[in-house]
Amino acid sequence: MTMQGKTDTLMSGDIKVKDGGVIHYRRTGKGTPLILLHGNSQSSAYFEPQMNLPFDTIAIDSRNQGKSSRSKSLNFKLMAQDLLDVLDALHLKKVDILGFSDGANIAMMFAKNYPERVNKLILNSGNLKFLDIHFIFRVLSKIEHFFVRSPVSALLVKDIGVKLADLKKFMMPVLVIVGQYDLIRLSSSKKIAQASHGQFIEIPRGFHTVSQSKATIFNRYVTRFLQDK
Repeated sequence: MTMQGKTDTLMSGDIKVKDGGVIHYRRTGKGTPLILLHGNSQSSAYFEPQMNLPFDTIAIDSRNQGKSSRSKSLNFKLMAQDLLDVLDALHLKKVDILGFSDGANIAMMFAKNYPERVNKLILNSGNLKFLDIHFIFRVLSKIEHFFVRSPVSALLVKDIGVKLADLKKFMMPVLVIVGQYDLIRLSSSKKIAQASHGQFIEIPRGFHTVSQSKATIFNRYVTRFLQDK
């Protein structure tokens, strides 16, 4: 692990994972550790409105995105392994996780494979299957992948490798939070919440990026859930 810059309490660093790749992260704050996992083709910068939450906040650049290294193949199981390597390098035995979109999918895969490492799980607009996405956005995802043809764009048109039966085994507290007009079907998000024995929150007049457009109310729900004993 190498540490790069530091401004006040903001730190950034790079962690070498088991297959030789490098995962970049930004870390700030104090308290219980909270991992932030961004969506497809984004970076840890997406979570700027959440970096001041009252926790030890660690925002990660997923593989092939942001400042993390690239590989020819990519899937959610590999990305969950990356997260495990990051936690081990930072000596974090158990963490809270907030994942957005593809980040929520990574979070579900991680909780399936390494449940003992998850304290609480927040899933913001994740999906288990490609069909969980509204039709028009499935079309747009296929068009994007047709032109881009990258390992990252391929994630848009695949099922993630986690099933409702896997979620039923979750023992950690789960919060599923979405916008009213999310590109993920509300019925699918509710099924994820129900299967994982979790809470479901729908933010009125919110879209897919509700954590940004309505950050105040989103952060309030997140903080309340994580601090609830």
